[in-house]
Amino acid sequence: MSTFRNTAAIPVMSKDSAEKVGQIKHFVVDAATRTISSAQVDGGKRHGVMVSWSDIAAVGDDAVIVESDAVLRDAADEREESAARGELTMLDKRVLDDRGDEMGTVDDVVFDPATGEIESINVGPEIIEGERLLGVGSYAVVVRAAVTD
Repeated sequence: MSTFRNTAAIPVMSKDSAEKVGQIKHFVVDAATRTISSAQVDGGKRHGVMVSWSDIAAVGDDAVIVESDAVLRDAADEREESAARGELTMLDKRVLDDRGDEMGTVDDVVFDPATGEIESINVGPEIIEGERLLGVGSYAVVVRAAVTD
C-alpha cells in the first residue's frame, strides 16, 4: 500500500523518455468510486498539469511512472481546476461524519497503488475504512459515521 504523504513530491517519470516530467503535488479523489481519478503534476516543464489515473503505469516508493509526457494535460473540468488550486487536497483537511460531528483532520490516506482505491483515511489514532468515504470538498472530507451497537 502507498500513502498520500509518502507519494507527495516524488518524481513523475516518463517511461518512453526516461526523463522526469514533474512531481506529484495532489491526488484528486472520486468519492463516489472511492478511487484516485487523477493527480496534479508540478515542477516539470509545465506547472499545474494533470494526469489521469488510467495513464499512470506504476506507483513505486521512489517514482510514479507515466507512459510518456504526452499524457500530461490541463485540468479537464471544474473539479480538476479546483484540485489544481489545492482546494480538494485531503491531507490536513477537516473530517466530518454524516451526522455533522467533527472527527479531526486527515493525517494520511492509504491507497492501493495498482488500482488507486482508497483503503483507509488516518485521522489521528483512528483509521477510517475507505468504504466510509462520502465526499471530498474544499471545506471538509465527509465520511459515514461509524456504526455503534
